[in-house]
Amino acid sequence: MKHIIRAITLMIILYFVAAHYQFAPNMMGIISVFFIIAFIYLIAAIIGVFRKRMLLRRQTEPPVANTTKNNWGCSWLFLMIVIAALIYYYRAIVGGYSFQIFLFLDNLVKLTDAASPLLFWGMLGLFTGAIYGSFVAWKKYKLNVAVSLIPVGILILFIAILFKVNHPLRATTFTVARNVQTAYAYNLVTATTSNLPSDKNANYKPSFLLDSNNKTAWITDVDDNHKAEIRFSFSSLQDYRDKHLQFVGFAIKNGYRKSPQVWDNFARAKELSIKYNGRLITAAILNDKNSDKEEIKITPIPISSFDNISISINAAYPGEKYPTRAAITELVPIVQYDKF
Repeated sequence: MKHIIRAITLMIILYFVAAHYQFAPNMMGIISVFFIIAFIYLIAAIIGVFRKRMLLRRQTEPPVANTTKNNWGCSWLFLMIVIAALIYYYRAIVGGYSFQIFLFLDNLVKLTDAASPLLFWGMLGLFTGAIYGSFVAWKKYKLNVAVSLIPVGILILFIAILFKVNHPLRATTFTVARNVQTAYAYNLVTATTSNLPSDKNANYKPSFLLDSNNKTAWITDVDDNHKAEIRFSFSSLQDYRDKHLQFVGFAIKNGYRKSPQVWDNFARAKELSIKYNGRLITAAILNDKNSDKEEIKITPIPISSFDNISISINAAYPGEKYPTRAAITELVPIVQYDKF
């Protein structure tokens, strides 16, 4: 029982660590490996408990401990109810992390599109079975412990080779998608401002960021006292329910593009902070060029109905006439989804 508690505790700790590093793909790969190890440990602990109980039942004389009232059945039932309740309550989060773990594993064991991943999944299963078999042989027949280390070493070497060849940490959900559509989310979001101290910029509304018009722009003061934030809120996404909609970045026309002179007069955004549902995920440095759209790419983030993406300007390129009044002509989220 103590091994089961340890495994569950480790998985809970890994869950909170994963929640903290969910936008760091390198860390998520490492956490996924540890989560798999903890899960295998949990399965082995459960098998060990059942095996021990079966051996006790086969004994001709019941152990002394069994003369007292045994409450293991109630403890198991309570533990299963708690686990089921936690899984149901956090079903969306658990489902998301489970998908990432299996995506990592699938890309780990997939060498080419021609070779079936079932072959390598089967080899991993054989190695795992060999490890468990060697452990049983060590416990039952008192074999040398080095015998148990042989299949462990072979499994580690096999996984290391697959990791080196396949680079599973570089894979995203779009690696396995067959027909992915990239689009600007003009019709999926609405833009609003927050942290704006007054209505002095009423003529430069945030909705202008989504109107595809170079003669309009959103303008805000950029200094230590004022730091406006633009929030892009997604509406109901029922039409994209089964299309794995993801936010992958922004397209931006920096500065006021009404004319070259107006572009020079106003400041332009230099550094942006990007948040997902109020949580900082990254910062981006922009070019100071009066050219076409610039695209900011980030690690894909799954989007659900009523999620929001927000940006704030951390620093600006000074304008000739308005050094601290930064303008953005267009700023629109970029999304990707499965096209059927």
